[in-house]
Amino acid sequence: MTIQELSQKKWVIPPINVDLQTEISDALRISPLLSQLLINRGLTDVNSAKTFLDSTLSMLSDPMLLPDIEKSGERIIDALSNGEKITVYGDYDVDGISSTSLMVQCLETLSRLYWNQKSTIDYYIPNRLEEGYGLNVGAIEKLSEGGTKVIITVDCGVNSFEEAKYARGKGIDLIITDHHEPGDSALEGGEETTSSNSMTCGCEDAFGLINPKLSTSNYPFRELAGVGVAFMLAWALGQLASARQDDQAGQKEADTKGRPPNRKVAGEFKDFLMDAIGLTALGTIADVVPLKRENRILAKYGLSSLQNSKNHGINALKEIAGLKDKAILSSHVGFNLGPRINAAGRVGDAKKGVELLTSKCEDKSKEISEYLESENKRRQKIQSDILKSARKKILDEVDIDSEMAIIISDDSWHQGVVGIVASRLASEFYRPVIIIATDGEVGSGSARSVPGFNLYNALTKCEEYFTDRKILISFGGHAQAAGLSILRKDISEFKEVFNTVSIELMDGEDFTPTLNIDLEVKLSSISSVFFKEMKCLFPHGEGNPVPVFATKNVRAVGQVRRFGVNGKHLGFYVRQGDISFKTVGFGMGDKIDALKQNDGKCSIAYVLRPPYRKEANGMYSNNMTYKEEIELELKDIST
Repeated sequence: MTIQELSQKKWVIPPINVDLQTEISDALRISPLLSQLLINRGLTDVNSAKTFLDSTLSMLSDPMLLPDIEKSGERIIDALSNGEKITVYGDYDVDGISSTSLMVQCLETLSRLYWNQKSTIDYYIPNRLEEGYGLNVGAIEKLSEGGTKVIITVDCGVNSFEEAKYARGKGIDLIITDHHEPGDSALEGGEETTSSNSMTCGCEDAFGLINPKLSTSNYPFRELAGVGVAFMLAWALGQLASARQDDQAGQKEADTKGRPPNRKVAGEFKDFLMDAIGLTALGTIADVVPLKRENRILAKYGLSSLQNSKNHGINALKEIAGLKDKAILSSHVGFNLGPRINAAGRVGDAKKGVELLTSKCEDKSKEISEYLESENKRRQKIQSDILKSARKKILDEVDIDSEMAIIISDDSWHQGVVGIVASRLASEFYRPVIIIATDGEVGSGSARSVPGFNLYNALTKCEEYFTDRKILISFGGHAQAAGLSILRKDISEFKEVFNTVSIELMDGEDFTPTLNIDLEVKLSSISSVFFKEMKCLFPHGEGNPVPVFATKNVRAVGQVRRFGVNGKHLGFYVRQGDISFKTVGFGMGDKIDALKQNDGKCSIAYVLRPPYRKEANGMYSNNMTYKEEIELELKDIST
């Protein structure tokens, strides 16, 4: 079976609920097409659809609903007012770095506004390869020796039982803010992992545990990213600091007239929060949490904040990524900004990311952004080399026709990027992929899956095959991504067992690639008016994908050409009746022969690309007043 054969996709088009579509369309005065797109996203009544379309910052829930947030906030304010040393302890991915940066700036701003002093505020990011994910005793020991009295974790710590106990023994108040499930064991750089069914945490030695996924949480939305939890703590701190300054701290309960406690935030700190929401969007989108409800609100307003940011680091990063003066979209975070920050944690010094995002010097910010750019290029080179090497190993060592999963290992592979490579290969070969970087007798692996195959369940079932010993030193994960540790001598046996388990859990038909289509439409339905209406769905991301459309029975007209390096991409005009659009198919150059052999007749699946117009100054704009042609970015072609 060839890669090309594996690339054939099964289109899945959801049924149309005409009555519901009409009801939402009439009530909200939107097109039936947009109404159906909302229904496809689970918004199946007028109220939920209206809330989605009209979402504002005022719809964010009260941060005080999070567990332990008020007592933790009061302890932090005590530390700030008394000049105690506070250390923010983060993670080396984008979520962790943006969380750390936000919290450090929050504490510095509060200290300046309310106590007119510069408290001792520090941060700590563990080394990916030397320390691994989360809190560790050695780091706590260093912080204790350095005089830290309060540690605030961001994006980690919910399961740090021994570390919490150790911190308490050192006289340190540990305040944990996290978004992972209790019981998770994140084996791979900040990746969320699936846990036991426990919804409580045994970190009784922590001073406070702020996590929307705890059973004690009254917060109505569970899916905040780590930076989302950090933002809520910052908001709560602003409220508590303002109340304390105004001598209103005693107003925790409703006053005698039944009014709620004061929740105001001082004007300048409110300005800080509005800028910090950009950092929140950065971490939220990069961490691939569902862009629904509160996450979508934070991302929506945060992207606007990123575009107009006063943060020197963000602006330097945008400039070096080629995004200066451009509207910032979620795709820019995922493909331009996020990877540059992540690169430091994968192959360099993750602390540079925090230095960038907290920098108050324009020149320093440019210097750090250049470092991140070079580290990202180095990461890309390492990734490219590993990808090339892995593909060769697959051809040499894996029987694609018979093996349900791809498991390969090598001594030369960099542990920091094998997860990216596994993801690429899982998409390319459409089956579970486990890439193991071996070092001495131990290997560290990253696993990525495809829809319909639960990696965590498969790894758990592998363990059941062995009653006398553990074939895996450790593992953790969720349905689509996992991390594991294994002895070199056990890799071959593990490969055999995992493939056996894969056959048990799925049959070959389940590994047929699928393409989820939102709507089947005629080309005549596509217009700049409809595209403008679709902007109501922004921002796109996990749980709110870019709409994919399908149009059947069209014809390629004019010149059908390949372009790009080695003719990798495909471009042509497509016509249906008297309507035509320009199309571009990235990575589809090898489909040109089949298209020509069928006399250009085909069906296409695609997303809409906005109309662009080149200005005299060389800049591009997506201003919808221009009557330029919308392009169709192809996702698949069927002949």
